[in-house]
Amino acid sequence: MTFRAPSHDHYRDILTLPNVVTLFRIVLVPVFVVCFLRGCFWWATAAFALAGLSDAADGWLARRLNAQSQLGQALDPIADKLLMLSSYIVMAIPSGANIPVPWWLAALVIGRDVGIVTAAAIIAQLTGFRDFKPSLPGKISTFCQVSLIVAYLLAQSVAVLRPVLPWGIAVVFVITVYSGLHYIWFVAQEVRQFRRQVGHSS
Repeated sequence: MTFRAPSHDHYRDILTLPNVVTLFRIVLVPVFVVCFLRGCFWWATAAFALAGLSDAADGWLARRLNAQSQLGQALDPIADKLLMLSSYIVMAIPSGANIPVPWWLAALVIGRDVGIVTAAAIIAQLTGFRDFKPSLPGKISTFCQVSLIVAYLLAQSVAVLRPVLPWGIAVVFVITVYSGLHYIWFVAQEVRQFRRQVGHSS
């Protein structure tokens, strides 16, 4: 077996500007967590906001520079989920510095994402179906979850926002449950159609 050193083009495909921005977003996750746990909520808010801006920037840069890559497509959702799940974990930790969200809400948000990823892996292995598309309720759920994180961070320093949190928690609970159930139905329909197409082509 002949070993070939990675070519310059190989490294160029990995170290694209969009991928560097995505890696920067991953690095921001522990920064956010540390700032939050130390009660530096303005710094935590800044880190979260910067991560959000980098999320928009890497996609725009990938399209603008025609620099899409398989690594970038894999890293982008990983970076998003790391930030989201880390946020809900630290928000549920009670301390003297913050008002925790209910632990069951954090478990619901995390469980939904873990369940979707696990189910997708099992379905892909059993059926060969891999075209998992985001659903509209799923996108709305993500928006609501991110909005609650922002409101929660600001409410730690701006007391007038604290009465809004119970309403935000209720909205996130409802839309997370609904989007999870809807995604099960949505994927079942997609898999059923995929099997019919495979059956007709065979």
